[in-house]
Amino acid sequence: MLDVVQDPEYLYEWLSGLEASNIEKTREVKNDRRRHSIGENLVRHMEMTPFPKLLDRLERTADPVEGTPPHSAIRHPRAMLDAIIHTSDMDGFRLDFEDFSGLCDARKGVFEYLVDPDTSVDDSDLETTGGSDALIHGPMGRGKTTSVSTFIARWMEVNGEAVVWRGTPQRTEWLPFAPWAIVCLPEGVEYTVRLAPPEDGSGSVESDFEPIEVDLEDIVWRVERYEDLDDLNNNVLMSGAFHVVYPDPKFRGCERITQEASECPALEYTSVWEADRARHDPELDEKETTPTSHWWFSWLVHHNVNEKRSMRTTWVCDEASNLFKHHASNDNGGLSTKIDAVSQQYVDFRRNGLSFVLLTQKPREISWMIRKKMRWGVTLSGTDNPTGSDEIIGVRPPMNTEMTSDWKLGRGLFWTSGQYTEFGWDDLPRRYKVPGKLRIISPEVRRVSAK
Repeated sequence: MLDVVQDPEYLYEWLSGLEASNIEKTREVKNDRRRHSIGENLVRHMEMTPFPKLLDRLERTADPVEGTPPHSAIRHPRAMLDAIIHTSDMDGFRLDFEDFSGLCDARKGVFEYLVDPDTSVDDSDLETTGGSDALIHGPMGRGKTTSVSTFIARWMEVNGEAVVWRGTPQRTEWLPFAPWAIVCLPEGVEYTVRLAPPEDGSGSVESDFEPIEVDLEDIVWRVERYEDLDDLNNNVLMSGAFHVVYPDPKFRGCERITQEASECPALEYTSVWEADRARHDPELDEKETTPTSHWWFSWLVHHNVNEKRSMRTTWVCDEASNLFKHHASNDNGGLSTKIDAVSQQYVDFRRNGLSFVLLTQKPREISWMIRKKMRWGVTLSGTDNPTGSDEIIGVRPPMNTEMTSDWKLGRGLFWTSGQYTEFGWDDLPRRYKVPGKLRIISPEVRRVSAK
């Protein structure tokens, strides 16, 4: 069996055989509000309880501390529900007039719960700033990917918002969602997609399989190309869908966006092609190539200057310390200035419906300029939760004692100023947990960089 799992041809067949049945019949695809949403489709395939039914269950579930219902997630709604249920000013009118026409069943069910006088939570317990955030931290192997996958499904189900996963060549923890994934690649850049079997350092498996080249369109729902930041955010991203976005190494539109933004320094970018020309042209000043990952700083700022389209979006950044480095300097492509620019824009992200989700093993490896702006923390089992004056985000943790270090896998704390709640999650269905790595790389960028 191990030989089979390590065979990339078998893994390719496994991945390409997964499907999200009826996704083409969803309301987002058919532009028909009578149909179910992509988020509801995802929740059903992941065998999760619909969120309105989960709220009803939590009303009847005993609190882990108090011993009587409701659960602490209901008793302390700002701790977790406020970060999951995103509302707007228009939603405030819907709740005032109890008019939920046109909403998908899940969101309608949540709003009906909020206006029900017999339930423990009402809409006054939820803010209307548009977006939220979460710093999810825990040791390797303690469920960061699985827990955030659960939250992604909920954000899509309840809010009908676009989710954008930060694509990198090294990490493809998004693979369980491949049948729902829209992979977005920059136009005019060559890419190679390789599927690698899981690593096995035991020496017990005799076969030594090499990665194979695969067709990305066989694995994911859609592959889309974008020309620049405007094209991506205004034309390519789909409301209610799950996206994996790979940054543009040509940085098209990045400098212009930051020049248009208020209270934001003009950020500079140098592509590998520009740096290569400068090296070979004596009339040009030699320039250092900007890391492709820095594209994300202008993508974030774009949400505050974009006047053509307003769309609720949740951004998921795995291994966030690789992008928002603690004690960053400007020696690496002006990284410190770029982090500071995002920090200055942060409050407006929430107002404009952009939610900010960072995953890390060690929170303090993420720049304090970003952490100090965040309002929600998620501490997973296997690590000490913060207490008292132990500030890892911009609010003081409400916990007075350490709880999470000895908890079993699948449990965690969701917390904010003054409130916290224990929560749990189930593992994803086995059929969607395909082992191995999918590496999407640009040979063109590597060739130019190596000159």
